[in-house]
Amino acid sequence: MFVIILSMEAELFKELEDNDRAAVCELVNECNLADHTNYDTDLDGDFYYIVRNDDKEESGIDSELIAVLSGYFLGETIDGKKVIEVEAFTHPVMRGIGFFSMCYNSLRDDFRDVKIKFMIKKPLFGFDDVSYEHINFDSDDESETEGFLCECDSHNGSESDSSLCQGAFHGGSEDQNGEKPFRIKAPVPFVIPDTYETLTAISAVHVYDELLMEKVLDHPIADPGDDLCCKYGEVHLTGYDKETLYLYGLLVYDKYLGKGHGKALMKAVENYEKPGKYKKILLQVSSNNVIAHNLYEGLGYVETERIVYMMV
Repeated sequence: MFVIILSMEAELFKELEDNDRAAVCELVNECNLADHTNYDTDLDGDFYYIVRNDDKEESGIDSELIAVLSGYFLGETIDGKKVIEVEAFTHPVMRGIGFFSMCYNSLRDDFRDVKIKFMIKKPLFGFDDVSYEHINFDSDDESETEGFLCECDSHNGSESDSSLCQGAFHGGSEDQNGEKPFRIKAPVPFVIPDTYETLTAISAVHVYDELLMEKVLDHPIADPGDDLCCKYGEVHLTGYDKETLYLYGLLVYDKYLGKGHGKALMKAVENYEKPGKYKKILLQVSSNNVIAHNLYEGLGYVETERIVYMMV
């Protein structure tokens, strides 16, 4: 197998031809099936690194590609460095022998002064597999920071993000009682073992998660749009699919924080008087936003998907 790696290279493309795009879709689908994930098979990056399977007899697999790394410039900076969001996939049969490193090292050679943020989706099922047992992010030691999500929200590049659905309700590091919000322990497991070990080997650290949460309503409602905004704050929704509303903005004005108005706005949505076709509400919240997460969980919203971010 080492001979195969020596004869291969990661090719850089700014755009994909139709045949390469089809091959990328096939590879991502192979990984989804093996890892119980639901990555979008149609990657939409600013550039791509591809490792082709030029010798199928030697590799023993029929796929056109062995590995792909897709990069996307987020338009934000951290410590003065541009941030690239990356998704990386290696054929399940060809993992652990250097193909991710090949793509990653090529990326580092071509883009030297950047921060790289890896986007990893939590498996949809299969958490009771024995292979997960050696990864544990929980800790009963209060002095131990590994395995806890940061209290800060340094990944947010805009003030609007931190004041709406992804970062609502609190305007500082302390609540109205002068107490700091507690940290949420990272779920166990949240990254499949080979992915976690590969990323920690290049010194990537877990920075935060994005959670998709959903609730089935007691009765179908119409789309309130912006109708429920009031003097206490704002709530904004839009149609997501034929029976789901997406909550894309929730804001409580500063002078009304800590008085239950966020919960009241959410209840107003759920009890909207106009009947309609929408049976569910979907929202997205950062794991760093403890107050918002606790609000949604308390209202009965259930996590349906988790996207994990690690950075190097």
